[in-house]
Amino acid sequence: MHPQFFTSRAKDSGEQESKKGKAQMRAGTLQYNGRTCCFLVFILVTLWASCGSPGKEAPEPAFAEGKLAAQLWTFRFDLQKDVPGTLKKIKALGINYVEGFDAPYIVGNPDDFKAQLDAAGLEMFALHWNNMDDWRKDPTVIMETAKKLGAKYTGIAWLKDSKADTVTLAVVNEAATILNNACAKAQAAGLQLYYHIHGYELQPMKDGRTFFDSFVSTINYNCVRLEADIFWVTYAGQDPVQFMEKYRKGVELLHIKNMADHVSTGVFTGADFMPTDMPAENWVPLGKGQIDYKSVFKKGKEIGVQWYILEMDKYSGDVFAAVDSSLAYIRKEQLME
Repeated sequence: MHPQFFTSRAKDSGEQESKKGKAQMRAGTLQYNGRTCCFLVFILVTLWASCGSPGKEAPEPAFAEGKLAAQLWTFRFDLQKDVPGTLKKIKALGINYVEGFDAPYIVGNPDDFKAQLDAAGLEMFALHWNNMDDWRKDPTVIMETAKKLGAKYTGIAWLKDSKADTVTLAVVNEAATILNNACAKAQAAGLQLYYHIHGYELQPMKDGRTFFDSFVSTINYNCVRLEADIFWVTYAGQDPVQFMEKYRKGVELLHIKNMADHVSTGVFTGADFMPTDMPAENWVPLGKGQIDYKSVFKKGKEIGVQWYILEMDKYSGDVFAAVDSSLAYIRKEQLME
């Protein structure tokens, strides 16, 4: 609404107007000018405030455009040997945010690990918790740990209990139910729940839908956001850009790393499989491999992806060099601009 001005005009009462009338007119003019002056000051202050302080519904530009982070799983072997030194090396790459996981050296003493993050100048924005039994027993413990680490997100990133498992529809739906049931506690704790897609959720059903379609029909996007691992979505035979478009209302985070040209893709059940079984040569940095990351970033901007998380599940060379190479490619191609 635009403010409306209401004024009144003083009417000339002629040469015979009394001194009392003139005094009243002068007083009215002063009152009018005073109200006008105050109103103009109010307008100026309001305009200044609106320019300097975005409204609650307007996200900060940097956040709306997405932020880069690194998944600590990439550096797990280095972290096992030297936590403070590894965190400093991650920071030296130009990384400010990390995504954690439920390794003992991270969640065993979250206060200590948080102190190590602070010392390195890093912030853990999210925490994967891969042990499904912990989610089944008491998600409160997971949330309390995430808060101690400074995380704003926590969620499920792995469904298999053993290498022999085949991921079934029942297991995928169970994950949706667990997250739905934990929603109220998470929101009360100021945490956002999320789910990491690992590819085996994309198995087709007879009706043409996938297990993941069933998952999505169960969750509430206000409670559960989606983290699409672009490598594993591709490995499961899906086009990652089409996947992002289909689930655009939920996809808020991406895991980014490329797939070597020789890797075959198709339906993935997760049976008799662990990611560490795959050859390290299957992963390559951005700028190499078969996934078109220019299109992925373009779609990410379109649908409002907020986090792009660099990861190497395995790598045959120096993982720090691999992440640095991916960062160089992002800068060269201006993918975050």
